[in-house]
Amino acid sequence: MGMISLVLTVVGIVTMIVHYATHSIVLGIVTTVAFIAAYILGSMDMKKQSKGEGIRTDMFNPALLAHGMSGTLFIVGAIMCIIAWIR
Repeated sequence: MGMISLVLTVVGIVTMIVHYATHSIVLGIVTTVAFIAAYILGSMDMKKQSKGEGIRTDMFNPALLAHGMSGTLFIVGAIMCIIAWIR
């Protein structure tokens, strides 16, 4: 689930860049869905890891990376959207 979360985050990043350039409503929805799905999948995988041996932070952990990136970029994208609507 961690790699799926990371792939969804990358898809969200790419669609966010294209959405920023084209202002397509469909791409905005795809970006939002990708980031929310990546956030949820990353959270679920980290919860599963914490029940097992614990969350590994000393090695590459795609769930942890995707969870952090998708949450941050979702908030940044929402702020950018609000600023664009105000202008």
